[in-house]
Formats: sequence, structure tokens, C-alpha cells
Amino acid sequence: MLQIDELSVMKGQFLANLNHEFRTPLSGILGMADLLLETHLTEEQKEYVGASRLCAENLLEIFSATLEFSALCANHIELDEAEFPVRETIEGVVSQFEPKAREKGLRLRHNLDSSLPAALVGDAMRIRQLLCHLIGNAVKFTEHGEVELSAVAKATGETGGVLVSIQVRDTGIGIAGEQLDSIFESFRQLETGLARNYSGLGLGLAVAQKLAVLLRSELRVSSEVGRGSTFAVGLPLRLSPDAAFGPANLKRVRGRILVVDDNTMAQTIFGHLLRRSSYDVECVGNGVAAIDQASRSRFDVILMDLQMPRMDGFQTAKHIRGLPAYVKTPIIAVTANCSKDYRDLCREQGMQGFLAKPVQPRELVSTVEKFVELSQALS
Repeated sequence: MLQIDELSVMKGQFLANLNHEFRTPLSGILGMADLLLETHLTEEQKEYVGASRLCAENLLEIFSATLEFSALCANHIELDEAEFPVRETIEGVVSQFEPKAREKGLRLRHNLDSSLPAALVGDAMRIRQLLCHLIGNAVKFTEHGEVELSAVAKATGETGGVLVSIQVRDTGIGIAGEQLDSIFESFRQLETGLARNYSGLGLGLAVAQKLAVLLRSELRVSSEVGRGSTFAVGLPLRLSPDAAFGPANLKRVRGRILVVDDNTMAQTIFGHLLRRSSYDVECVGNGVAAIDQASRSRFDVILMDLQMPRMDGFQTAKHIRGLPAYVKTPIIAVTANCSKDYRDLCREQGMQGFLAKPVQPRELVSTVEKFVELSQALS
């Protein structure tokens, strides 16, 4: 007879093997579909490949949630805490869902308070998983309007302790009061029967709640049918030993930068390099979002990718130039096309600076520094 401890180990090994064996072929299907979409296909063929890819994505989401739920229920997940960049982590999760939000015509926003430290100690992977479930759930059940993630930090009574309060608010279908107590139950869905509008196993919020408990917190919800829902969690994290919390100990912000790039990796790299140089950075993935950010907030410099979906960099710059506060604000073109003719075109379109991809870190920081000083001198 196998002992309980041996069964637990075997179950953990089985879940790990299943995870690998299932994800490997699915990753291959998704990867090959992406490569196929880059070839010359008819519109009908593109439709077929796109539909196949969407099915594979949905299958991967269902499998991941099921496996994650099983591991959490079996206590096979432990926290792996280390120092991580807070803003970059949150922004990376939000950008991951921008394509789905765009497909549904939703506005996906994030509002990160200046109180958030540059880095904290915690399990970044589990925090990302928690936020993925919350944002994914919000996008799934919202047909019109917006989804917004907000985060704020405050010091706790413990030495080096920081409580990061995160809210994910949507304007979706909402949840009836009598159902609020049961939405975190496993395999629980708001709709049942053959006429369901939303697919899935009903595990997303159950996994999110278990992840919140694992992170020493609790997931709370407030909602109104037809008006939307707000999910909130307070994550107890820690400052690194050589850091301190509070305005008196924060580096002076040298300027505010708006990074406009549809490539999430570029957003992450630019954001990290500039924040490390004491700049306050906001990243957006398309021209529409850039115009929205510029109309609501003031930036010293804008880094503008030129090739983007929906609205290219030239069109976006033209719209931003139409805003009263941005008549003279430096806009730096960021592009892989570095020919002289293209540089001249950028100047003709009202862009003062030019950065060629791949951008070297030192060149990025020095260029931004020069134009921030110019912007602040003009203002």
C-alpha cells in the first residue's frame, strides 16, 4: 500500500508531466498557426487558420485553469518570493489582454499610483496569474465600455511591509446579489443549460480566490447587474532590505514619458530602462490609447512607434499635435526603417527626434534626457 506522502508526490509528478506533455503540442499548434498566418493566404484560408488558432487558445486556457486548480487544491504550489519590478509586472499583464479587448471594442486601462515602489519582494509569477484571471474574467463578461486595473501602495505596521491594493473594475453584465457568495466556488457558472452565452468550466474565479489565499490575501467583489463588477485584493509584500518606503525616499522623477508601441516586449524594455533612470513612464499599445492618455495627462516626451495597427505613428502624432498642451511637446519616432528619406519624412510630420530599432539602452536614455530638458524649458 502506498502511503499518503507517496501518493502526494506521485500526484505532483503526474501534474508536472501532464503540464509538459499537454503544453508542448499545443504550443506547437499555436506557433505553426502563427507562421502560417505570415504566409500568402487567401482571406478564406486566413479565416480557417485564425479559427483553428482561437480554438487552440481556448483549449490551452481551459487546460491551464484546470491544472492550476488541481495543483492549488492539492497544496502542490508554494510561494517563490524574490525582488521584482512592480509596474512592469502589472503593465505586462494588462498588455497581454489588449488584443482581446480591442477585438470586443473595449477600452482596457491601467492606473498605477505614484506610491508604488519601483520593486518589491513577492512571488511575481503567482501575482501575474492572479491578475490574468481577474482581467481575463472582466474582458470576457464585458461587451461594452471598459475594464480598468488600478493599484496603490501603502506602508504597513511591519518593518519593510507594503500593502499593494489592486482593483479590477469592469462595465460588464454584473452579478446578482444572491450569486455573490457562490461565484468563487469551483465549476460554478452564472449561466447554466444549453443557452449559455459564455464558454468555460467556471474555474477562473475559483483559481483566483485560491491564488489570493496563497498570497496571504482575500479576493473581494462588489457588483450590480447591468452596471459591472469590481474585484479587489490587498497583497502584503515587502521592500527589499536596502530600500525604503515613502515620498522622502523616492528618487526625484526627472520627467514623464509616454511610450507608444504595439510590441509588448518593447514596452517592457523601454519602461524598465527609463524608470531605472528615474523617469515616470506610461506604456500604451496603439494610437487610440495614446491619444486618450495624452488628452488626460501631461507628458514631457512621447516615444512613437511608426508601424501600429488601427492608426500608425504619423496619424497618431498628428492627432496629438492637435491637443493644446502638445503643440511643442517633443515626439521621438521609433522605427526599424532608418533611411535618410524616412528620417526626413519624420521631421516633415513634426517629429523632433529619431531612434532606430533595435534601440541601444544608452542611446535611448541620452535621447530622452535631451528632449525632456528641451520640453521642460519650453513649458
